[in-house]
Amino acid sequence: MSAPHALDVPSLIAEFDEHANWAQVDLKRAKDEGRLVVGLYCGYIPFELIRAAGGIPVSLCGDDQEAIAAAEATLPRNLCPLIKSSYGLAVTDTCPFFHFSDILIGETTCDGKKKTFELLGLLKPTHVMQLPYDRNAPGAGASWLAELRRVAAFMAEHGGVAVTDDALSSEIRVENEIRRKLQRVLAGFRGDVPPLTWQQMLYVRRLHDFLVDRSVYLELLDRLTTVLDGETAVTSETAVTSETLATANPVAMAGPAAVSPRRPRLLITGTPMSPDTNKVMRLAEEAGARVVAHDACSGSKTFDRLADEAGDPWESLARFTLDLPCACMSPNENRLDLLRRTVRDFRVEGVIDVVWQACHTFNVESAVLGGTVRDELGLHYLKIETDYSTADEGQLRTRIEAFVESL
Repeated sequence: MSAPHALDVPSLIAEFDEHANWAQVDLKRAKDEGRLVVGLYCGYIPFELIRAAGGIPVSLCGDDQEAIAAAEATLPRNLCPLIKSSYGLAVTDTCPFFHFSDILIGETTCDGKKKTFELLGLLKPTHVMQLPYDRNAPGAGASWLAELRRVAAFMAEHGGVAVTDDALSSEIRVENEIRRKLQRVLAGFRGDVPPLTWQQMLYVRRLHDFLVDRSVYLELLDRLTTVLDGETAVTSETAVTSETLATANPVAMAGPAAVSPRRPRLLITGTPMSPDTNKVMRLAEEAGARVVAHDACSGSKTFDRLADEAGDPWESLARFTLDLPCACMSPNENRLDLLRRTVRDFRVEGVIDVVWQACHTFNVESAVLGGTVRDELGLHYLKIETDYSTADEGQLRTRIEAFVESL
């Protein structure tokens, strides 16, 4: 593992990445000790509930382009790359986190996923949570609360422990502590020259999804915020260019503090991305922009709020998760509220909306989102439909460079 107590942002980001790479070793050890490993595919599935049941939650959302070919032997080609990659990794048993998962928890966020869960159920015991699509509809909260209790029973049937109110309350407090620390890191993007990039932030965010021991994550976040607060930061004056980004280790690249401070400030919204599928984010920064916000599932959406620590923990968790502003919700005013807050807090000057090909929910919602960005907020807006391949990078580079120049 990396040497402890790194004093600069690139070295710390490399530690986040290295811990993610070693997570499968820790997970195997925990599984060998009898811990229940729970694979999941969405932020609507609360980590708190899985932890309170004695389980270890691991995210199984695929970001591997090579796994898609195996999936297309069964799934249609015109399906979103996230679903195809996730299924391809599962059916070929090439994802260690899927391999070690004892059970799977799915959710009905889109038609493609819920039908794919039927196929995944042939590989491992699978429970699919029925998500209400209108969070404010009569009975929606009670229905989702019942779903949480159903999935708790499912985990108990497969080796988990009975979830108590005390255990659930304790897990809510721990996850809230993580959210507070992530919010502190996020605050660095409000300045004129943020001390890290959102490409780096993707590594910070990703590690949370594979942890056996969360104390490691909490300690890394504390060290990162110390560096970002300037107490022990080491910065460089070397500019980040297309050439350095292309040749350097992506987690050890120079931070944006080294770049000229006047760069257009962008929000990247839409479908989730990972360090391996962040080509739009990378191309935007290579074009001279500064990505200061990312409000997707892979960004701030899951930690911009705190769950209520008072009162009934089941009801608190049900409301917290049901309020997530995913495009599967209809209507989805919460997403527009998050958009407005993000634009204001991070002084956003332009919005790039990234939609994975064949993701119909986000694709249709782009019409509402784009109208809000242009007509209400008065900002430039660019919608990009793409997939995991690199085949369209030349075309994307041209479009993104023109967009950044317009700012």
